[in-house]
Order: sequence, then C-alpha cells, then structure tokens
Amino acid sequence: MLNRPRLPRNGHIRLIAQSWSQTRRQSDFPGPRTQDGIALSRKRLSVNSLLAGPANLRALYQDSQAKGMLPPLETRPVSNEPTFYGIDRGSQDLDLGRNDDMNAIGGSSPRLQRESLENRFDERAENSWDSRNEFGFGVDLNDPKDAEGGYYSKPVSILIPQNLEPLPLKLIENPMNLLYFHHFITNTARALVPYDDPHANPFRTILPQMAVKNDNLLALLLAYSASHRARVLNHPEPTLRIAFWVDDIFPALREALNDPERNFSNANLATAIMLASLEIISPKIFGFDIPWQRHLGLAREVIKLRPGGLRGLQTNFRQDQVCSFLFSWAAYLDVIGSLTGGPKDASSSWIFDYELDDISDGYDEIDCIMGFTTRCCYLLAKIADLARRCDAERRVGEEEEVAEHSELRNHRKYDGWSPTPDVAAQAERLEAAVMESMKQHPVPCKHIHKEGDIAKWDRKEMEATNSAYHWAALVHLYRRIMGRRSAHPSVQRAVDEIIASLGHIRPGGTAESCLLFPMFTAGCDTQSAEHRDLILRRFMSAENHGMTQVYHLISQVHNARRLMQKAWQTGKPWETLVSTEFIG
Repeated sequence: MLNRPRLPRNGHIRLIAQSWSQTRRQSDFPGPRTQDGIALSRKRLSVNSLLAGPANLRALYQDSQAKGMLPPLETRPVSNEPTFYGIDRGSQDLDLGRNDDMNAIGGSSPRLQRESLENRFDERAENSWDSRNEFGFGVDLNDPKDAEGGYYSKPVSILIPQNLEPLPLKLIENPMNLLYFHHFITNTARALVPYDDPHANPFRTILPQMAVKNDNLLALLLAYSASHRARVLNHPEPTLRIAFWVDDIFPALREALNDPERNFSNANLATAIMLASLEIISPKIFGFDIPWQRHLGLAREVIKLRPGGLRGLQTNFRQDQVCSFLFSWAAYLDVIGSLTGGPKDASSSWIFDYELDDISDGYDEIDCIMGFTTRCCYLLAKIADLARRCDAERRVGEEEEVAEHSELRNHRKYDGWSPTPDVAAQAERLEAAVMESMKQHPVPCKHIHKEGDIAKWDRKEMEATNSAYHWAALVHLYRRIMGRRSAHPSVQRAVDEIIASLGHIRPGGTAESCLLFPMFTAGCDTQSAEHRDLILRRFMSAENHGMTQVYHLISQVHNARRLMQKAWQTGKPWETLVSTEFIG
C-alpha cells in the first residue's frame, strides 16, 4: 500500500481569514522609509543598546495583520507520513502590511490528485519522507544537472516531516511563516554544506528541531530563509518582516546571558552563532551596524562561560549530536573568519579544548559542515592564531621602517620581516602536521554514517575539497608565518595543488559553493596568468550562476573577488587590504 502525505482533518488546509486590511497610508508611518514606502528606522546602535530592548514593531505588525488563523490541526504523529500544508509558488513577499499572508500557500498538490503515487516513503527513516519528485522538492543538488530550472522551476509542495510536529503557533497561525520554515529545511539548508544528504544534513534535521522548540531561534531561521529566498527569486528582502521577527531576540538573549549560573542552553548558543552567520550572508540585515565579528565573539563567550562548555557532563562532546553540530558550525565560522577578516585581538583557542575528544574518535572524518577533516580544523585554528601574531609584528615593522625612511611610504610591502626562531620552529612543526594530515584516509562524518546514505557520498569530490583546504592552510603558513614571498616554490606548489583540486569539483555543485576560501587563497598568490583567469572564471560563475545554493553567497563572492583583484592591481599582500570581509 502506497503512503500518502497526511492532511489536516478536513482533507485540505482551509485558510479562514479576513482579507488583509488596506495598506496604511505612508503618512501613518513616521521616519525613514523602505523602497516600498514602509517606514523602518535604521539606527546605528551598540550591542548593549540592541540588547537593552526591542523596537516597537509588534504594534505595527498587529495593527496590519488580519484577524484570522488556521483551523486546529491533528498533529499527533500517527505515522511517518508528512503533513501537507499548501503550495509555495515562488511569489514575491510584499512585506508586512501589503502581503496576503493568510493566502500565501493556498491550493492543493497535483500529486494528491493523481490516482497513483510513484514515490514510496524511505523505510530507513521513521520520521522522514522522500518527496524528490514532488515539484522538484528535495532534489539532490550534488549533481547540478538535476537542478535545471532551479528550486522554483515548478510550484513546491509544503510538506513537513512528523518529527517536527507539533508545530509552534508562530508557524501555525501565519502561513507565510510556514512557507519560510519549509523553504529553509528544503532549500536554504542544502546551501550551507559542501555535501547535502537530506537525511544527515544538520541544517535540515537538528537545527529545525531546535527551532520549533525555541521562538528566538525560529525567528532567526525564518529571517535566514527570507533573505535567501529573496535572493533566489531576485526579489527585495522583506525588511519589515525580518525586523519584526528579530524584534525580541536581543533583549531575550541578554536576559539569558545575565543568568548568574551561566546555564546557557544549546538554543542560546545556536542563536548567537546564527546571528553571526546571518550577518555574514546579509550584512546589516537587522537594520543595525553590528559586524559579524561581534556576534561571533558573543558565541565564543557563551561557549567559554557555559559550565562544561559544549561537553557538559559527557566525556566526549561528539556523543551529543546537537553539541557536535554547534561545535562544527561555530568552529568553521571562527577559524575561517580568523584567517580572513576577523578581529586582530581575537583568538580561536577555545577550539583546542575539544581536540582530545576528536583525536580519540573521528580525527580524520570529513566534517559535513566544514568540508574538511576535524584534524585540519585544529591545524587551521593554530595557523590562524600564529598568523595573527605575525601580521601584528609585520605591521609594527612596516610602520617603523616608513617612519625612518619616508621614501618607503608608497613601497609595495615591507620585506625585512622574518619570524622569530620560536615562531619558525612552530611553523615547521605545523607544516609537518599538515602534510601528515593529508596522508590520512578521510571518511564520512558521523552524521552521514548514522542517518545518511554512504553509497551516495561523493568521496572523490569531498576528498578534493579536503585537499584544497589543507593546501590553502599551507599557503597561509608559508606566506604569513614563515615570511616567504608568493613566488617562493613552496607557495607556488601549494597554489598548484589547490588548482588541481578544483579540477575534481564540479562547477555549480554544493561543494564549489563552500570553496571560496581555498579559491581566494590560490588566486591572490598565484603567479600564473592562466590560473588567475581560471579562478576569476570560477568566481564569476559563482556570482552569476543560477543554482540556488550559491545565491546566498553572491555578496561574499563579489567582495572576495574584488579584494583578490585589488591585490593583483596593487601588488600588496591581500591581508594588508582586508577589512571585515568573511571569505569562506
């Protein structure tokens, strides 16, 4: 017997709601306005000011929202069948006060009208449903050929797995919120990892389950999805809606962090990490001038101050899937951010508190969030900390040299710096460790082993991604710590190896979208015009490609490409030109 998606009691969703009230006149909203005429203040506030209290957006929302709600749903998990809620047709979100939220997902699925169904439920996962042929939903984007036309080439059925039920009122009472929730778990989530397994991707599985139990985290997830969806469809971001969602996040987070016992929950930590991640992909999305580095610093402090950190009462933090996921997410942002545009006085030292856990179990697993082995993560963190020290010493040397010799004021770079004997010894040990790491046989991470499909894991592409990050680590080691010039043979060998790795990674695939850091590293230091052209083409492809998974990276790719080209034009090391860019 074929399984069918489970419907609410009445067989379809009836949206019992009055029509949205006529959009209020612009004169009703004092202050600066968006391009749609809706007032929205964009003050520049400090973190403390943000955490002190919310803007008064709730009154505006409640005044413009229709008085209606969905009928009660039978949400008890009677089977592993998902619940069909409606259709996402890819229509533009006109933002609060103008968009018809209550009718946003109205309609029925043609699949439910057919006499027979072609797809069966995946018997391996009790609470998940494989709906890959339903309007393109769940297409495996590891193969770009499967994604012709993109996620919205056809209307998308909104099907929510049973393991996310019962849904919170924030989703039940507003169909537009439900649309964005579904878009995150089926589209945005797969853009955040180098290899997307629908059953093992933590952004599809772990994060949504946390979000339905925490209103603040859910609000950030919806904001992330709204930003991504707008870019996918080339629509303006619904800035007022996003501002309303995040209205209560900062004061709630402040209240949680004021707990004298420091009992910060996993949801508190996930909220802090997601604030940084969202600010990276969509700068100033919250309407305030707070850089991603500040949000990431907050996440770092939460981990440090929480009793037991990510380990809690366990002997190994990897025993907890949620803590393991949060570590990988935070560590990736911290390490790559530290190697590129991170604050000069920050440190990734908190990461090393967990290295022994990974050494004993999973040191050479390719992390499905990072795209490289956990061993490589710790090596990158050590290189980042040492590079930061050396960069600071080099800047002091440059300033002193220019002060003594005014004719060097426009000199392309200070060439007199060399590492101290202690730093040089540390660098040699790190070089040997990176080389040893590349000799290991990488395996899929525990997420893939436990929930995913090992047979579909693309070993060749993931090994190439892992290799690219290792060689990028060596470029940073040679250039910024050992003080070697770009033309040095060891630097050029590492650059050549990154280029070779790119040859094993399909253009437009999910792996390519996570390779910005190695591509940028190779592009800035290559001496080959041919390699520069190749890397520039890959950058331009990522900026202009129609694939869903790279749309949220467009601004990052654009900034990285411009910085790389500036390094070419000026002849200066890129690290002397970078400001706050996150290149990864």
